[in-house]
Amino acid sequence: MKPPRIVIVGGGPAGMLLAYQLVTNGVPVRVLERHPDFNREFRGELLQAPVVEALERAGLFSALLERGLALPDIERRMYVGKRRTVRVPGPQERGAVVSQPGMLALLHGLCMRHPHYRLDFGTTVLDALQEDGRVVAMKTRHDGVEDRVDGDLFIVCNGRNSHLRKSCGLETEQFATTADALWLRFDLSDAPDALPESLQVHMFGKGLVVVFQRSTGHRLHLAYSEPGDLNRLRKDLPELRRRLLPTLPEALRPHVERKLDENTEWQVLKILVDRVRQWHAPGVLFLGDAAHTMSPSGGQGLNLALRDTFVAANHLLEALQAERPLDAAVFQRIQDERQPEIDRVQAGQTRAGQMVLKPLGVLHMMFTLLGAVMWFAGKKMQGAGDVPPVEPRYLTPLTSAPGLQGHTSP
Repeated sequence: MKPPRIVIVGGGPAGMLLAYQLVTNGVPVRVLERHPDFNREFRGELLQAPVVEALERAGLFSALLERGLALPDIERRMYVGKRRTVRVPGPQERGAVVSQPGMLALLHGLCMRHPHYRLDFGTTVLDALQEDGRVVAMKTRHDGVEDRVDGDLFIVCNGRNSHLRKSCGLETEQFATTADALWLRFDLSDAPDALPESLQVHMFGKGLVVVFQRSTGHRLHLAYSEPGDLNRLRKDLPELRRRLLPTLPEALRPHVERKLDENTEWQVLKILVDRVRQWHAPGVLFLGDAAHTMSPSGGQGLNLALRDTFVAANHLLEALQAERPLDAAVFQRIQDERQPEIDRVQAGQTRAGQMVLKPLGVLHMMFTLLGAVMWFAGKKMQGAGDVPPVEPRYLTPLTSAPGLQGHTSP
């Protein structure tokens, strides 16, 4: 049976990890990526322990470590105000910070060893083209020239609020969220000792939340969230300094103060929590933020998207091996397996979004009561946030992938 031609829309973490799983198992894949390279906008890079463990078993995480593209054993810590450490139900959160551009380049290099793989940079997908109610092609634009890319199955991984949802006839459900976030990135290679060892979330009440973490290359990622017009705030540097600097630890503040200027890398991220009711239509499947947009709360979006690819690859490759069609029944099994975790995490993010809007004094009281409940509930309460296991059966180890023996470099 001839394998289907699979087209992945979006060469981000979900798209590239899914491409790796499919390509290394013999499935032809073409990836359409609108950026000219992998140096795209920066966002959260924290991988949770279950995802790190899966990448480690495949040898991918070791390859990232060898290249200086990952920071292991990063703990996520939460604070009310600047100093009070607090806990939420669930296990202690530890994971790794991974350079997204570095990880994407690694996966691309490994996929390039296979002749049935292709990635088109600088290719914008404009619309889904249908025939007889089925998606059969994507309308694209590259260097100002419009074209179409045909395929047998299209998997949309192009991120939050994908415009392809509407053209594929998918209905969206949206949830209440908190304020948007101003994301800033600083090069602290001249002061590496000032970088935090953990990812820190500080809640100051009335919607003011500040998150900062170290990244590879001695960079600091900082997210500032507060109700109001953050685009206007970014253009008013004196006001941004007045609001932001007092929220930072004393060791970090002078370095951010001297580097915060009109040349600082920044973006405003609109906070959304939504999902499509059905992840698929004839000929097309949505995964990651394209199917269920997450807020930055808890660093969940990246991890859920990667776990989506594990489940999708499991079901798609299992169907192909059994010579069954990649149809609505297969797509629905993927959604059914992933939906419970998505529902649980989005419900938690919605609650967290409402919680941080409370005044600082109320937050102190709420976490005091929560701490008492967790103490009395013991281990049952502590395990309430455990991540259900997702076993990636087709995440090919580097040492056994066809054509990859002895190679770990792209």
